[in-house]
Amino acid sequence: MTVTRVRRELFPVTPSWAGSLYRKRKKERKIGLMAGLLQLLALSVALFTIPSSTDSSTLNITFQRSLNLSRKILQDVRDLLIKYKQEKIGHPSFEDYNVILSSLPCTRTVYSYWLHMQDVERLVLNAKDLHVFWIHVDFKRIDELGESQHSTMGKSMEMVSLDLRDLISHLSSQISALNSTSPDPPDVTLPHNVLNTAYDWHGKLQGYIIFRDLELYLNKVIRDFTLLKNKYRE
Repeated sequence: MTVTRVRRELFPVTPSWAGSLYRKRKKERKIGLMAGLLQLLALSVALFTIPSSTDSSTLNITFQRSLNLSRKILQDVRDLLIKYKQEKIGHPSFEDYNVILSSLPCTRTVYSYWLHMQDVERLVLNAKDLHVFWIHVDFKRIDELGESQHSTMGKSMEMVSLDLRDLISHLSSQISALNSTSPDPPDVTLPHNVLNTAYDWHGKLQGYIIFRDLELYLNKVIRDFTLLKNKYRE
């Protein structure tokens, strides 16, 4: 199947020729993935309830720590994306910005709007959007481990997932420290075309899109923490 080269969401169509063995395998994987996602969604609620109260100098320190963690995640995602494109797509230099997943946060930034955002607004937006990315990354991790329990790529996805959780916890504490209420976790429901890809290629392409967009979004997160760290100097 040829992927249409227009900027649109990837909506796979179930092939009429798919055999019963393929459908059975997909059904078994879906059951396992749904069980894992239910545990994931239950755990996610706890990430937005960490209170904190601190002064300006301590905020500078915590923003620096979040900045360091964001940079680490970005590098890990870059390394993972290269490995993913090599193993799943077949070429480490593969790029395609014409396909998107509408369930992912927007990665474009309007500079004039970004420049005038309030501090809490930046943190809340990052917390909500990173939570959505975390759900997608962990879904791909479960999917990868469903194919091979000893997958090194699955382990790399797990490290990114755990670090995203830590970063979300940082954001929650920082929001509380600025005397604001931590946001409720967004109501994320993975769409049918992500949970049930009709073609194996579509599943691989979706993974590429998730890590590609996460890399782009982390660059914005790093800019936010850099700005906040400099603002809350001693």
